[in-house]
Amino acid sequence: MGMRKLCWLAVVALVCVLASGVSGAEMGGWIRLFNGKDLEGWRLRNLDGRQSWSPVAGVLHNVTTRDAGGTDICTVEKFGDCQLHVEFKVPKGGNSGVYLQGRYEVQVADSYEQGKSAGMCGAIYGQAVPKVNASKPPGEWQSYDILFRQARLNEKGEVVKKARISVLHNDKMIIDDLELDGVTGGALDNKDGTPGPLMLQGDHSSVDYRNILLRPLDPQAAIVEPLPPPDVLLKPLPLLPGMKPVQPKTIEPLPAKR
Repeated sequence: MGMRKLCWLAVVALVCVLASGVSGAEMGGWIRLFNGKDLEGWRLRNLDGRQSWSPVAGVLHNVTTRDAGGTDICTVEKFGDCQLHVEFKVPKGGNSGVYLQGRYEVQVADSYEQGKSAGMCGAIYGQAVPKVNASKPPGEWQSYDILFRQARLNEKGEVVKKARISVLHNDKMIIDDLELDGVTGGALDNKDGTPGPLMLQGDHSSVDYRNILLRPLDPQAAIVEPLPPPDVLLKPLPLLPGMKPVQPKTIEPLPAKR
């Protein structure tokens, strides 16, 4: 089964997840990384950085100004192979990014009706240009559905298979089973093939995120789930063989920096 089909399976599975409000095993293995109320399970990339993130009514706001920049934010939990759904809203001229494992950036930017480039919304920053520009106007909610397979290492810790990624932007396939050529700019580290956190870029401009859901995948198991018929789309897809639900660690909300 190709990665194009797998990305659509991720979208199908999220039909019930986004509407249900439940978590963990009840969501077929999907984890709601942002609970909509506080920053439980998240930390600042730089502990000395300005706390620019705040949750309000289910939306994670990052607010920057000309005089006050922001800071990237990461999950406490680390992940390997996964499916990710995230919704975002950028202002006019806005710029952010979604980093798989804190290493591979899917660019978030105001790219509405602009030409294609490796720095536009949906690009694998500096590496790959999206097949199409699927961007909505600034100020409108958009979505990514991502299928990510981390790099494979041999017994010596050497990369024998590079990481791969597919991306749906607003339900349009823009990156199809791309082999990643190492980490992208701004990465936390260059430890390919090891688990890492989800990171949201916050040092460029203001940006909003919501409905951040991740489903860990068993690296040893192939995905063999068929596309469910329409009458069962409201039921979550089952866990993959050998999988157990993973829950983010609990930490105290980060205090505002004074």
